[in-house]
Amino acid sequence: MKTKVEQTARRFAPVFKALSDPTRQKIILMLEGKARTVTEIVDFFNLAQPTISRHLAVLKNAGLVEAEKKRQNVFYRLSEPNLKACCVGFFSSFACCQPVVLDMMERKTK
Repeated sequence: MKTKVEQTARRFAPVFKALSDPTRQKIILMLEGKARTVTEIVDFFNLAQPTISRHLAVLKNAGLVEAEKKRQNVFYRLSEPNLKACCVGFFSSFACCQPVVLDMMERKTK
């Protein structure tokens, strides 16, 4: 039991650490449905580009965003499969969430 708890905590720690910062939470919300350049994100927050780049690096290292270079710009977008896997993987550890997770998975197979 202790090992499973430790493994689960270790597996999801980078994700929760990445999501613990309000700026990073806003960034992933901004990326819902649309890839954006660093410039677009910087303009939204009115923060320095290196600060935003550090936030994006944390999100990328946690597997929550992906980067794609197109010409001179780097576009960031949500890594939807990873985000979904993290949500399902972590929350399915809780008995109260298992029915919701199972229902979601059944809908996906239909």
